Amino acid sequence: MADRVAVVGAGLSGLVAARNLQTAGRDVVVFDKGRRPGGRANTRKHDDHRFDHGAQFFTVRDERVRPLLNEWLDAGVVAPWNGRLIRASSSEVEPAKEAARYVGVPGMVDLALALASELDVRTGVRIETLLRKDRAWWATDTDGENHGPYDQMVIAVPAPQAVPLLEAAPDLRSKAESVTMAPCWAVMVDFDTPTDLDFDGAFVTAGPISWMARNSSKPGRPRTEAWVVHAAPEWTRQYWNVDRSELPALLLQEVANRFGRLPPVGFTRAHRWGYALTEGSTPGEVLTDPELGLGVCGDWCVGGRVEGAIVSGIDVAQRLG
Repeated sequence: MADRVAVVGAGLSGLVAARNLQTAGRDVVVFDKGRRPGGRANTRKHDDHRFDHGAQFFTVRDERVRPLLNEWLDAGVVAPWNGRLIRASSSEVEPAKEAARYVGVPGMVDLALALASELDVRTGVRIETLLRKDRAWWATDTDGENHGPYDQMVIAVPAPQAVPLLEAAPDLRSKAESVTMAPCWAVMVDFDTPTDLDFDGAFVTAGPISWMARNSSKPGRPRTEAWVVHAAPEWTRQYWNVDRSELPALLLQEVANRFGRLPPVGFTRAHRWGYALTEGSTPGEVLTDPELGLGVCGDWCVGGRVEGAIVSGIDVAQRLG
């Protein structure tokens, strides 16, 4: 009988870990509190409007990701994004570093959905506690339902959410507690007419904005003038409790202050990411305790980025062997 494995979290790291463990012969189930897989690699849809409001794109530097990339390109769930990107500091604007950038098609969430398609993913289930008993793992959700027993457990959620699930592994818990994650307000906007902005994406290194992108410049997207703007962590913290209906106008004013007048707005929405990116030091590797059959993965383990999430999923599956 195959070993049973539970994965908590259906972001890219958890899905890659689950897929690799299933390929290795494990009986795997994935739990996620959201309505669908993806985590921050997600796409928000409102009628005809569509926005990648979390993860924006990914690059490939680790050769272990290359076979996955080729598989996704062949399947048409990933395509290159050849948008014009800039880097804007407080005093100058210059072209962003050249790199091959990829996006999910027709949205970032479609990459996660492709990974999840052959997995047992149970959404709308928030795992609240984990118990190690008689060399097996048991999980209890917020509705009081018990799940198990499992031979191995993988925790693939942001560090602050992983901490309360790691009571059985104090050393791993301590490492997760040391990681700080920053929040991010994301604003989605469709303008009535094209903007005068002469770029498709901007890394902004100073001020209230950290990133903005013309979502409609990505392959497979509707051709409306759709943008996503991410606020910097400090600005997000300052305006964290602002009503989300009022937030878009505040952040778009910051965009206008930095890049010039914007066209009339036809549609806006705002989303709060509580754990958007890591701040400060990270463990530098996934966290595992083979004796307990326990692994912890996520982009925060290895310094962030979408590729970091993917690599961490590969690593934790390999270490749990």
